[in-house]
Amino acid sequence: MFERSVVVGDEPIPYYYGFGCADDLVNALAAEFKNADAGLLVADRAVAKFAEDIVGRLCEYMTMHVYFLDAEERNKTLGAVQSVIDFAIDRRLTRESFFLAMGGGLTGNIAGLAASLIYRGVRFAHLPTTSVAAFDSVLSLKQAVNLPRGKNLCGCYARPTAIACDLEWLTTGPRSGLVNGLAEMVKNVLIATPEHETLLLRSLGRLGEEAAPDALLSLMRIGIDTKEPLLRADPKERKEALIFEYGHTAGHTVEFVSKGVIRHGEAVAWGMLVAAEVSRSLGYMDEAEVAHHREIVSHLGLPDPRSRLGGLDFARMRQVLAADNKRGYVQCAPDEVPMVLLKGVAEPVLAASGHPLVAVPLDTVMTALSTVAAA
Repeated sequence: MFERSVVVGDEPIPYYYGFGCADDLVNALAAEFKNADAGLLVADRAVAKFAEDIVGRLCEYMTMHVYFLDAEERNKTLGAVQSVIDFAIDRRLTRESFFLAMGGGLTGNIAGLAASLIYRGVRFAHLPTTSVAAFDSVLSLKQAVNLPRGKNLCGCYARPTAIACDLEWLTTGPRSGLVNGLAEMVKNVLIATPEHETLLLRSLGRLGEEAAPDALLSLMRIGIDTKEPLLRADPKERKEALIFEYGHTAGHTVEFVSKGVIRHGEAVAWGMLVAAEVSRSLGYMDEAEVAHHREIVSHLGLPDPRSRLGGLDFARMRQVLAADNKRGYVQCAPDEVPMVLLKGVAEPVLAASGHPLVAVPLDTVMTALSTVAAA
């Protein structure tokens, strides 16, 4: 097992990880929460096997309870958060108890928000079981759920006590799911760390080989190396770290309107292509840069865009875009939406305020969506 401290703001968060290291992870978690009176593991039902194993091991140290949820986009709601809290109170958890979130980013957000609200906050840790969670979403203080008008409109900032990941958990599902989740690493290379492009593409190509453990370790390095410097300076991701929203404006809209049928990683990949088309139409990016976006995204092996995006309700997508949760960082007219745009690799377009955001006409975004959907 390895340990790396990820500094967010001025405080480190220990990240315990390795391959086939569940015993060591349990020991580390038991040490982190040694004074707790009980723990609640909130887990995606799809990883019940791993969850039951972790709880069984932790029961040797402390009282544990398990809450399973169906990690589907339609369930990422305040009602799900309340259900977790009610479950914890019914089992007499206290301010001295802790939560563990085991699953992908959706599970982490529900459990993280529940932990931050119950008794005005108890300690919690992330146990990511997907690539998008392990390499990206858990490296953040943001905890949020959806409202009827859009994604992640209700949430808070809460710091996990620790992160613990057995990278073997990431390899048990279909390879398509693993690669799909790595769109965030493509994003990281495009926005901040182009020096990792060769490593990224080599790692993507080695995921199905015996070298998969080394490839996963390399991908984790890309995730942490990209996010940590910006999170040190901007832990709440309200200024320079807004760059991590690249591809998320259109991506979140696609994910939300598809009701999670198009999962987060795939949606962000389409969102990056939409952002590139918007940048070209506004004169920030040339055709060579747009082509580079297409080429690097192609390594994710996404399905045909016509089959995935062509059938979505574009009128509904326009409504969701208009309620994007980045509104307020820069001045936007009612018919504009704030977007992270690039001039080129690692060259964000900056507003006068210093935010890496541009107010873009909704018509321009919708045209770009149509272009990507028809490719």
